[in-house]
Amino acid sequence: MWLTQLLERNRQCRPGRTALVDEERSVTWAELHDRTLQLACGLADLGIRRGDRVAVLSKDRIEVLESYFALARLGALFVPLNHSLAEPEVAGIVERVGAVAVLGESELLDRHTGLPSSVRLRVAFDKPAFAALGTLAAERELPDVADTDPIAVLHTSATTGQAKGVTVDSASFRAIALGWLVMARPTDDIVMVNCCPLYHGSMVVSLTYLAAGATVVLMPGFTPQRALSAVEAHRATHMWLVPQMLRFMLQAKASLRTDLSSLREVLYGAAPMPLDVYADAVARLGCGFRQVYGMTEVGGPFVTLGPDEHPAPGDVTARIPCGRVVPGMSARAVDETGRELPPGEIGEIVVRGPGVMQGYWNDPEATREITWNGWIRTGDLGFMDEAGRISLVDRTKDVIIRAGQNVYPSEIERALMTHPAVRDAAVVGMPDEDYGEVPLAYVALEADAEPGTAELLAHVARLLAPYKRPRRVEFIEQVPRNPAGKIIKKLLRA
Repeated sequence: MWLTQLLERNRQCRPGRTALVDEERSVTWAELHDRTLQLACGLADLGIRRGDRVAVLSKDRIEVLESYFALARLGALFVPLNHSLAEPEVAGIVERVGAVAVLGESELLDRHTGLPSSVRLRVAFDKPAFAALGTLAAERELPDVADTDPIAVLHTSATTGQAKGVTVDSASFRAIALGWLVMARPTDDIVMVNCCPLYHGSMVVSLTYLAAGATVVLMPGFTPQRALSAVEAHRATHMWLVPQMLRFMLQAKASLRTDLSSLREVLYGAAPMPLDVYADAVARLGCGFRQVYGMTEVGGPFVTLGPDEHPAPGDVTARIPCGRVVPGMSARAVDETGRELPPGEIGEIVVRGPGVMQGYWNDPEATREITWNGWIRTGDLGFMDEAGRISLVDRTKDVIIRAGQNVYPSEIERALMTHPAVRDAAVVGMPDEDYGEVPLAYVALEADAEPGTAELLAHVARLLAPYKRPRRVEFIEQVPRNPAGKIIKKLLRA
């Protein structure tokens, strides 16, 4: 099983090199390998069996990944939970997957007392009982887990509705990692600060670089100061974040006095990179940038644009392409009938290959809806250029149809963001008697900025055709975004 082989190979090749670091401790590859085996035996002693689902409720820390590796070694399925969810939301996920145990931080476990009766075991990472797991028991025989056995149920970011459980196997992780590493060409000295949570598909980026023997630095939650300090303290060569995190880091006063000279590459994804943030980051960081386009249902990051393909800031007029699909996976833009479109024509991006999910957990209807002749429908509208690079335009569910014309909210959002007073923006459709639907813009302003609606509409009018311009502008304190940086448009529509 590939996750186990990942640990074994790194133990053999670099036993004394640091594998994981958090704010409390660090572990070498030899220690991570041995602790994972020990933990797998200890969990088996507690009654965790092959096929069991075990929820993990924790902020990012070493024990989270130790648990993922140990549960996969047992053939049990790890089910990462978003620690910011309310008690009914956590209970709902636990009930849907039928989890028999919950591992996590005691503070979070204590907060969620009303879990379903299927949960027969709770173990806190920060209690002596967890550290003792497996240390007093003789090594036991563990099952032989195949790469095609399910090992995780990862939940989508749920920007449009209830999160779906995505069932994945080790073969999916392996396919994405090997294809990604062919394109990323990692060196042996990578130290990556992971700013993204380990409870959804973005964790695959960390697993991928761990497969290459990198050191991954974990944080219990993102703050600009924490991320900046981690880069300086660990002489990080790489960072993995979403564009909003990068914006906050560059705005922080500490960024001017923090030594970031060790950075060689910033990986970003989950949302388009604002062009002003990109220009500022290029000028101030002096490192390469790698775009990550992925989807939990497809195995995680399946498209990348490397540093050598990123345009100079002054050459970007509309958007930065997502990049090319990784070897082993296939992607194309198709029309409503599934016909592949020629370069430059906008359609839905569909994907297939060994990285795709086995299906949604206990939801065959939803699985059928997202699957077409073996292809996974991403729900993203985009196109391929002549060089095979994918560019995204918008989400299929977000497109505004104004009197029969397609209006892409992301295009209006980009236009609004070019105004110096606009800190963030989101656009949704609102009903209109004459045109059916027209754009409504929500805008969060920079501190002390006071442009009126007329000024913003005039600014957009200079950049976009009349049918694309917002009918109305609403000013809000903050554009709602999930932890992955994606706009939660269902809240704005409500």
